[in-house]
Amino acid sequence: MSENKASESSNRIRRELSSQSAPSSSQKPADAIPARTLFLDFYHIIRDLILFFCRRVIFGPPIFKLFVSFTIIVIGSLLRSFDLAPNSYFSLKTNFFNRYFAKLGWGWTMGLLIPFVYLTLITTHNQYQIITRHLSRLFVATSIWFIVTTLFARFEELTGMCKHEDLRSASRRACVKGGHEWQEGYDLSGHTFLLLYALLIINEEVKSYDKGTKKVDQASSAANAKGDALSEVKHEYLQIISKVIRLNYVALAALTILWEFMLLSTALYFHYTLHKIFAAMIAVFFWYITYYVWYRLENSPLLRPSAPKD
Repeated sequence: MSENKASESSNRIRRELSSQSAPSSSQKPADAIPARTLFLDFYHIIRDLILFFCRRVIFGPPIFKLFVSFTIIVIGSLLRSFDLAPNSYFSLKTNFFNRYFAKLGWGWTMGLLIPFVYLTLITTHNQYQIITRHLSRLFVATSIWFIVTTLFARFEELTGMCKHEDLRSASRRACVKGGHEWQEGYDLSGHTFLLLYALLIINEEVKSYDKGTKKVDQASSAANAKGDALSEVKHEYLQIISKVIRLNYVALAALTILWEFMLLSTALYFHYTLHKIFAAMIAVFFWYITYYVWYRLENSPLLRPSAPKD
């Protein structure tokens, strides 16, 4: 009898010791939390550095953007005029970037700007009438791009001619389709206009970034502080919006770098100097007359889109 009691007592002691030494399945290792915290800290540092670089360097003041753009156009055009531009893959009109980015440039620009403007607006405005007035800026810009580039192509066709004697008055399409050579007229650079106009518009539209993300962060903090289930869902929703806005912002920065590179490529290898400078001046004119005159008129006789910071 005493032996059984001793055996039970020793078994009970071993179970207690084993339960104290074995970690609970619900408890996480102590080093998992610091490792996760370190990773998040590293992520936030990298993210803030990228956003700072985008805000201060890529999306600079308008005067800085104009200076950089016209410097690219003038220096690139001078190198081309003196045959100093190096032959490269980018001198071919069929290069990948020219075919799938420059020629589709407006689609890439609007494809990133429309969701960016919309998402930053729904965090600060609840009325769709206000959101529509902001999005209408992109409709105006698209209309200007389409009309101007169409007029450029028409003007070139009117001032050019077919080199075949019997087809002097034929259209460019008919001349080329007939296998004849077309003598170009005043071919104003549609690519220069598109790229510079897109750069200036992107630079204006991203001004709403700080306002939108700040509002998201404030609303997210308020929802998280309440602690109920509904607030938790709202908090997760706002966190997703915030991340999408930041990713869109970085994507616009990357697109800006690509457009500046394509502007340099155009300046180095295509069109005459005056044609590029004149196209660039038209882009600056329409950017300024819309964003710094029309959109800022308080008593406009026309339907006035809201300015980016309104």
